[in-house]
Amino acid sequence: MKIITKTMNIYKNQGGLMLIKKGRGFIKYHFDRLPTNKRTLTTDRALREEYDYISNPVFQITSLDVKKSNDAVSVPMTRKIKTANWFVPNFDHIKFGGIYTIFRFIEKLSIEGIENRIIIYDNPSFDVDKLKEQISDNFVNLKKYKIIIFDMNHDGVNSLPASDLSFCTFWTSAYIMLRFNKTKRKYYFVQDYEPLFYAGGSTYALAESTYRFGFRGLVNTPGLLAAVNKRHGMKGISFVPAVDQSIYYPSNIKKADNEKVRIFFYARPNNPRNAFNLGILIIKSLIEKYGDKIEIVTAGAHWNEKEYELTGKINNLGLLGSLQEVADLYRSCDIGFVYMLSKHPSYQPFEFMASGMATVTNNNEDNLWLLRDGKNCLLSEPSPAAMAEKIGMLIDDKKLRVKISKNGHNSLGYTWPQQTDMIWNDIRNN
Repeated sequence: MKIITKTMNIYKNQGGLMLIKKGRGFIKYHFDRLPTNKRTLTTDRALREEYDYISNPVFQITSLDVKKSNDAVSVPMTRKIKTANWFVPNFDHIKFGGIYTIFRFIEKLSIEGIENRIIIYDNPSFDVDKLKEQISDNFVNLKKYKIIIFDMNHDGVNSLPASDLSFCTFWTSAYIMLRFNKTKRKYYFVQDYEPLFYAGGSTYALAESTYRFGFRGLVNTPGLLAAVNKRHGMKGISFVPAVDQSIYYPSNIKKADNEKVRIFFYARPNNPRNAFNLGILIIKSLIEKYGDKIEIVTAGAHWNEKEYELTGKINNLGLLGSLQEVADLYRSCDIGFVYMLSKHPSYQPFEFMASGMATVTNNNEDNLWLLRDGKNCLLSEPSPAAMAEKIGMLIDDKKLRVKISKNGHNSLGYTWPQQTDMIWNDIRNN
């Protein structure tokens, strides 16, 4: 149970939009290093922990629960919207990952005069005072809210206040909201295809099932909405993540032609969707071919470059402490490459483009609404040789690098006020 709970927190704390496999990733990463008898014990322990977790009564739903939920939201909205319940998982900081995006929309509803109940459902000891301070520091227009601590393991949903609107924000919260019928509308705030955070199996199945609960989707990116609609029939509206271009913007310092080409890799070894091992192979290939002509910088998580024979060959910054540090780093780089193997492009390509980097990423059909090969980025098959080839094109051809960088920057015409207004209009008109 500890592993799965920890991975949920990591997903919400460390991004997009994205990733709760860190506990499982840790086991996988070390698995091949174990003797055979210990491998069996490790597998058995993980299996038992999953069993203990999914045995929670919260996940034991029936077709009657789905029917009651659909019936609850089928009646017309007869009055002005006044209240909203947000089911939000435990998190450490409001500016990490998808949590920051969620609170942008909570703030929008507050501006529209709606009282928001922020319901933390999976950590009875959550630090309420810390969250209030973070809200005050980051969302000055979020005034109308209450924080409710709800213990999903012991409290009943009928103890929660009735609301006009309800929002689940993670697959586990969808199970709680399914049984919460003292509300007139239910929305699923979808920021990634969350079943893919697990191997195909019991937990994957429970996560996937939530897209068939009948909630209207508020979905982060058009590609992700298309995916859940085509596969599960989920209806809804999508928004496009905006980039704060007061933080992420290109450098105005012109580099000399003889300066090293600076390359950034988004390195997260415990998040399988970011394909860390493929990235390491690419880095080694680039160093072998280009040597002192390039400089490679990595950030995103803590890891030991010594284990990959990269000591002294790269600048591994680990996990950066602030968004400003991230932006300053991106602005100093010429090329950024990232793997994204889920149905959401993550925030990295947006931030790379906004910061003036030429972006390289893997070909992913769900993200082609944004990523246009040869125009605003270079797309590659996931093979390290193929990705290294595309990065090499940018190293060798400065004109191409400048073209991709400029077109990428020009692809970002969205703002958060535009996106939150669009979602609010959809809510009040449905």
